[in-house]
Amino acid sequence: MSSFQIRLEGQAIDLQPNKTITLNRFNPVLDFDVIQGARVLDFVVPFSPKNNKFFNWYYKPQAAFPTEDLYCEQYADGELIERGYITLREVAADGYKVMYTQNLGEVFGDYQKVLLSDIDFGSVAKPVTFTAAANHLTDAYCLPMVQNAGYYGTAPPVGFGGYMNEYTSGYTASTPKVPMMYLRWLLERIEDICNFTIKGEFVDDVIMQRLVLYNTFAVEPADTVIQYRNHLPAITIPDLLKELRKLFNLGLFFDVRTRTLTMRYADALLQQPTVLNWSKKFGVIAARSPEMATRLELDWEVDSGDGRMKVRPADYEKYNTPGSELLFPVKTSFSTTDVTVTGLPIVEQPGITTINNQRNNKFAPRLLFWHGMVGGIPFASNYYSTTRLAWHGTNNLVDHYWKQFETFRGRTSRRVLPGNLTATDIALIDMHQRAGQTMTVHVQGRDYLIGNQRINLPLAGPTELEMWMR
Repeated sequence: MSSFQIRLEGQAIDLQPNKTITLNRFNPVLDFDVIQGARVLDFVVPFSPKNNKFFNWYYKPQAAFPTEDLYCEQYADGELIERGYITLREVAADGYKVMYTQNLGEVFGDYQKVLLSDIDFGSVAKPVTFTAAANHLTDAYCLPMVQNAGYYGTAPPVGFGGYMNEYTSGYTASTPKVPMMYLRWLLERIEDICNFTIKGEFVDDVIMQRLVLYNTFAVEPADTVIQYRNHLPAITIPDLLKELRKLFNLGLFFDVRTRTLTMRYADALLQQPTVLNWSKKFGVIAARSPEMATRLELDWEVDSGDGRMKVRPADYEKYNTPGSELLFPVKTSFSTTDVTVTGLPIVEQPGITTINNQRNNKFAPRLLFWHGMVGGIPFASNYYSTTRLAWHGTNNLVDHYWKQFETFRGRTSRRVLPGNLTATDIALIDMHQRAGQTMTVHVQGRDYLIGNQRINLPLAGPTELEMWMR
């Protein structure tokens, strides 16, 4: 008979005899709207001296509710198959009603629901002279030149030349100074304040290390410090990650025990060779559901405060896979700016400044790539090397980050199959713990991408897998 243990803080708790629970898992590569971890919905563990201690004897009227989630490991047949947290929900007549999750809804602690623009990321003394040749690997911010004749609305001050961070052998005295934070720096600060590690191909990518967060918040002449949060978009940390995922087609994998987020390119994962042959673990396959939304629709929310985006340039229009089938929409909050023929960012957007009482203006999340000093000016643009922030034209996002997923959606179909899986098999397809190392299996002549998983524990019967044909 299969064995099953739930260990809290390293100790096995008592379970009801012959009790079966269902572990639900999800594939982060297939989920764009939410970041889901594994979970087991409410189940009851019995009253016992051992369990009472873990749950603070809460069945007694005088006992305080234990608010802290307990670190949990699940073992099947001696194999560690799942890591997460147990939360006490209530006391039932026959024991403690608990829920198992990976706690991704609270993984960033007190900062989970706080806007980046409201988080104290620190400050730095305003320099007497701003450095134009900022280092994207070590500095917190840069000041790229951006054409923006509308920064001061209809009443520009004397000497304003129509640019943010205007530079002629130095930043001009009359130009609004607008620091733009490096995304690399922001992710590092999130690591620090949330006690988290962020790694993976995305953060190691030398092109992505040049991304900067466009904004319009000026450092005023009377200011003595630069408050970093003033130059960050009004989105939360989870939304930052989710919207980056929808822009660059990322897989976000959380290891809750080591507090590690691995950010990987989903298109690269879809090209991984299939190494597991599970043909004998399934019966004869017949049932099959067609996927109707086979065409991608990729889009972004443009900044409504930028007059140049009232009518989008052609390369910034949404992308639809050619054809007439139903669309599978993915829309990110991140966009970019238009550029001049020389690649210089160009906007028509009122800035955030004390001049003309413009402190209440807003900016939306937008990205640019920092190049450094080019042609004698601090230069950023919507492209770097072979990557360009656009849905159409040369070096676009679709061709670089979405082609494999687009092909997959165009030809896939869905099957929900019961398989005779061992505990070792279950451990191999833990998407978050293994950061997507094993997402595909070969079954009876075809390769499949594993989607949702319904695992009955103990492993007394078949495990239900959602399988997407490759």
